[in-house]
Amino acid sequence: MKINAAIIGTGIGIKHLEAIEGYKKSKVLMICEKDKKKILELKKRYPKIKITNDENKIFLDKKINLVSIASFDNFHFSQIVKSFKSNKNVIVEKPMCLRENQLRKIVSLIKKKKKIKITSNLVLRVNSLFKIIKKKIFTKNIYYVEADYIWGRPEKLLQWRSKIKDYSITLGAGIHMIDLVMWMLKSKPLYVQAFGNNLATKKTAFSKKSFALYVFQFPNNVLVKVTSNAASTYEHFHELKIFEKNRTLIHSYSGSYLFKKKNKESFFNKINNNYPDKENRKKLIQNFIDSLLNNKTKEIVSFKEQVDLMTVCFASDKSLRLGKKIKISYL
Repeated sequence: MKINAAIIGTGIGIKHLEAIEGYKKSKVLMICEKDKKKILELKKRYPKIKITNDENKIFLDKKINLVSIASFDNFHFSQIVKSFKSNKNVIVEKPMCLRENQLRKIVSLIKKKKKIKITSNLVLRVNSLFKIIKKKIFTKNIYYVEADYIWGRPEKLLQWRSKIKDYSITLGAGIHMIDLVMWMLKSKPLYVQAFGNNLATKKTAFSKKSFALYVFQFPNNVLVKVTSNAASTYEHFHELKIFEKNRTLIHSYSGSYLFKKKNKESFFNKINNNYPDKENRKKLIQNFIDSLLNNKTKEIVSFKEQVDLMTVCFASDKSLRLGKKIKISYL
């Protein structure tokens, strides 16, 4: 049996398509794209795949059992709902939605549609470097973590992101680092205090905050600082520092290292890796396909983890709006 998929949106959606088409257990039957120029290009590039500008054709096609949503952020929620109502599984680019009430609706629908699954494309979990670091850390010894999402693509803020009323750099950028930390620590934050500004994008079409800093308090008073640095002049990068008693793991632009102290002497070892390891990203989608075909296959990102992550992001944005510390209430 093969999973028959459809793709909505062909920006990052092309990467979804390559992961699905490049897997022996799945194939793409249909692509939805609104841009007329892109449609012509897609028809030439993928002559065996049906190209449409009407997403409803996907939801009406009974042969399709997986929808990969890579549209603009403000369309994700409605397309998830339509997918569920037509009994189709979902892969969605982050974020799943832009509002808390939408998240509650998704949770409610999943409870009703028990055979339907959804995953979010949280690709840092399949990055070989971060998998190595996760194995190396001693979570009980960690007292502080820094995780910086350095986007390095300020021009993208001035495109469709500047036109979305509810656009959030927390949900559009920092979400990756928040997920990475929660996944590595195997824990959820209790409180968040957020700060932000738009100094780097002042007097541009992007009027929302383009930089945000979040301080999370985890159980046992472990502190975590995460940033969403959307307007940076820098290479796209995921910087990480994990501080333990007598050890520190650092992933920075200069390399990845483990520092440790023994008998009052300090040592450091380079962690060999192939970051950014983009080739491995398809494994998250392919793992989800495996889980659809075999219920015994464990998903890399569980539904509960997705909901908890979105809850943390919404609390972070609430702290940004109100300018105060927020207790995180999980669904």
